[in-house]
Amino acid sequence: MVTPFFRIRSLRATLVLVLLSGLLQPAIVAADDSCGSVSRLIISLRFAQVLYPELKGKEFGIAVSPGTGSFVAGRTEADDLAVRLDDEGLWHPPDEKPNQYYAGQTEATRTSGIELPLYLYFSFIDVRGTLKARHLACQPVHFTSDVGHIQMEKVKSTLARHPEWSDAQELEVARKLGLRFGPEDKSALLRLIPLKELSSFYGPLKIKSATFSMNAGTKCAGCSFAGPAWYISAAKVNTGQGLSLVIEPFFGRISSLTE
Repeated sequence: MVTPFFRIRSLRATLVLVLLSGLLQPAIVAADDSCGSVSRLIISLRFAQVLYPELKGKEFGIAVSPGTGSFVAGRTEADDLAVRLDDEGLWHPPDEKPNQYYAGQTEATRTSGIELPLYLYFSFIDVRGTLKARHLACQPVHFTSDVGHIQMEKVKSTLARHPEWSDAQELEVARKLGLRFGPEDKSALLRLIPLKELSSFYGPLKIKSATFSMNAGTKCAGCSFAGPAWYISAAKVNTGQGLSLVIEPFFGRISSLTE
């Protein structure tokens, strides 16, 4: 059993999240490009709540580690980090288990695509800068999570056995397995993207393109070629920069973001 470097239990979890969420105003996040480790950690938690508002007010055990390492005891930098949310170690009445006491919370998050443990990965390292010196941004340059992972694995394992199926056949089966946002659901999906909230981190944004893909690789028997997802391109207003988003099609949640 690994020991997390940073864990906040029960009452402390909500209190800390509430306090941290108010420490940095959106304008500061968007404008300041030289924030330190504590600020980047705060931004990570605020960013998670923007993408997954169901996290607000809920109780979680929180563990933080280097983005490329495991959740073990020790110090870590907050420039490339991972955050794990789970229900381990949470307070509960002596005669109840955590999953019983927090049953309502668990059901609410699960129906929105958030299964515990939930893994979130943040990178603040701007690789576009010079190679001679590492440049740290004050907003996530890259973000990924495993939201919708269970549903995706069911679809992948089913479709991998049938490389002969057409895209239409694959989509039909995927819908039976929980896919809600297919190519004909573009408008509904775009309404779910929190552009206004993301703009507090990256500046004003507008959608440039949105494409649905059923397969992530070359079809072959037993391969993991299946990977239904939406690929979104968002432009920063009045700049030549933008964001690339990947949205899982089961709950319409952002699973990857790259600046």
